[in-house]
Amino acid sequence: MVSTILTSAGIPVIIERLPDFHSASLSVYLGAGSRDEEEQQAGIAHVLEHMLFKGTYRRTSREISECIEAAGGEMNGYTTKEVTSYQICTLDETVDVAQDILADMILNPSLDNSCLITEKNVILQEINMLQNDPDRYIHVLFADALWGGHPMGRSEAGSSETVISITEGDVRNFFRQHYRPPNMAVVAVGNVDASQITNWVSDSFDHLSLTQSSHNRIAPHYNAEFKLYPREGPQAYVGIGFPGSSSIDPDRFSQRLLASILGIGTSSRLFQEIREKEGLVYEVFASSSSYTDCGAMSIFFNTTVNNMEKVVHLISKEILRLKNEGLDNGELERAKRLLKGIYVRRLESSETRMIRLGEVFMSTGEAITSEETLCSIDNVTEEDVCNAASDVMSRDNLCMAVHASEESKKYINNLEGLDF
Repeated sequence: MVSTILTSAGIPVIIERLPDFHSASLSVYLGAGSRDEEEQQAGIAHVLEHMLFKGTYRRTSREISECIEAAGGEMNGYTTKEVTSYQICTLDETVDVAQDILADMILNPSLDNSCLITEKNVILQEINMLQNDPDRYIHVLFADALWGGHPMGRSEAGSSETVISITEGDVRNFFRQHYRPPNMAVVAVGNVDASQITNWVSDSFDHLSLTQSSHNRIAPHYNAEFKLYPREGPQAYVGIGFPGSSSIDPDRFSQRLLASILGIGTSSRLFQEIREKEGLVYEVFASSSSYTDCGAMSIFFNTTVNNMEKVVHLISKEILRLKNEGLDNGELERAKRLLKGIYVRRLESSETRMIRLGEVFMSTGEAITSEETLCSIDNVTEEDVCNAASDVMSRDNLCMAVHASEESKKYINNLEGLDF
């Protein structure tokens, strides 16, 4: 059972008690991500995330690590376009240790300049690794093509230039601006006591002064364009897609099933047609992503430059077939079971359940249970999926990012006449 309790300062505490578990997973979510940064400070949310693991006024980073591991736990964190999260997963019997360290990290980070220099160097290596991994980097490039100069189009890591320019003062200002209620929520999952968790949150964070919510964001405008991002080599890495449903749009479940039918799993239409029949790719897959005020439906693949045009035409053909002919017999039920199976398997640990609850709450404002999500998937009809195909996959809204050699320009130009 999932419960949501507000502290006296209005901090949401989302708790899923699982008494048969022997673990406890805690996280503090902040409603600040890369879309809340100034352009010249792109990457600062991610830099600050790194910095909170570098020590507090009470503990060094090594002491934090030793304390957590001595309690049988591990800690982690991540930054997305809309949130930053700090997590500790531990034994149920040592949850008080996790509470103490999480509060210390959020309240008392040292944010020391010498550590900032070190972490900026680490992040620069992270950026270089990303840019040298085209399978991952094409996702960054597709967001840039789709959302252009809007913060949603930027990488969460920022750029080398912006990360280098970030100062200790910048980090402290971003921390003071965003790491306060009402931008906070706490999630606890596992064999935890609701009163203990709620009292800890109240005692630790209720005294913090309020800050302006970062949720007065401006929704991005979408770009329908074909954009080349040059690279050397014979392979073309391609992301194509459309603007999609937000995280509060009921149609988001229809969009997810549309993605499943088109390109999730080895039985999907695109995998069967493009890899199994034609042998043109090693991998092709569809993806559905939703954010607080926007979303995207996308398809990714890589192939040789001279095969790129043919693959895009095959994708276009499958989109058109789905629009004109609808779904095959049994196709929707297979897609539902696949999505539900993936979803349920990810709920086998308190950590993944915690992340799911935190992500959903921060993007919708509601603690939606796993049962409610499964029910929403089940309620999608064939008509819903077909409507999503017609509404989302419009040729007028098509965006394509190509990470390939200059030779690919001629193939890109040939694709302007796509019609579906």
